[in-house]
Amino acid sequence: MPDVMIVVPTYNEIDGLERTVGRLRQSVPHAELVIVDDGSPDGTGELADSLSKRDAGTMVVHRTERGYRSAVIEGMRFAMSRGATRVVITDADGSYDADDLPELLGVSADGVDLVIGSRFVEGSDVRNMGLRRRLAARIGNVYARSMLQTGVQDLTSSLRVYRTRILERIDLDAIQVDAYAFQVAMAVRVAQAGGTIAEVPIHFIERATGSSKMRLGDELGTVGAVTKWSLSGVRALPKPPR
Repeated sequence: MPDVMIVVPTYNEIDGLERTVGRLRQSVPHAELVIVDDGSPDGTGELADSLSKRDAGTMVVHRTERGYRSAVIEGMRFAMSRGATRVVITDADGSYDADDLPELLGVSADGVDLVIGSRFVEGSDVRNMGLRRRLAARIGNVYARSMLQTGVQDLTSSLRVYRTRILERIDLDAIQVDAYAFQVAMAVRVAQAGGTIAEVPIHFIERATGSSKMRLGDELGTVGAVTKWSLSGVRALPKPPR
């Protein structure tokens, strides 16, 4: 049974998937990896199957539905069914540097329930992020931190390590928001479940391949969700200092 399982959700990621998987397997060779594909029409699922045939540590889950939230949750449950004690979530486009994973896993090994690869803490290196995206990410995170009263600097990062013990204490099906709002919701649920959160500075290059699936509506939806949670009294515990 694996200690670490890496979950890579995909939809039309044929251009960058092979490189991303290769780098992940090289950086964390002891981990297993599962590609969760949402029926990509560009052939991503077929490429994933090919990668799996070449490497016993790479697996594939094919889905007929589409959605980031449900893909991540399905990947989490797949990892738990395999007996993993820690679950890494990352994107397939190469934005997040696989070489940062050993450090995140090292912090996780200390017992931290959620380790976030943060773009907005001292020591991080963010490149090629357009002005609009940079402003939206910065302002959105400042707003969410203020409304939810949390010390987490990067609530919307997609690079994360969860301990399965905390996932087992969260009602994942009750989380009905998607995209950026899902990341925020997961951080809040971890804190509400009594889990600890830490952030690690990372190297981030805005979408090395392909085009982003996120749209302005996702950003506005996150603001709306955070506002609704705050007005209803939802709060996240402050991030413990590390």
